[in-house]
Amino acid sequence: MPYRSGEAPKTGDHVKNNREQPGTVTAVVAAQAGHELVSIRWDDGGVEVPLKSADDFTLLWRRT
Repeated sequence: MPYRSGEAPKTGDHVKNNREQPGTVTAVVAAQAGHELVSIRWDDGGVEVPLKSADDFTLLWRRT
């Protein structure tokens, strides 16, 4: 599944969760049934999130 905003996730994307907490995607893993899982490193230095569904996040910006 893509992000809530519809884009496919990529490593290095800057995203936010439903609590507006920003972070950077450190890994993308394709799961079954079209779901994509992402690992996030939080900008505030919080503990890295191990693999969560990409549709839990919204893309803020992406390097081009």
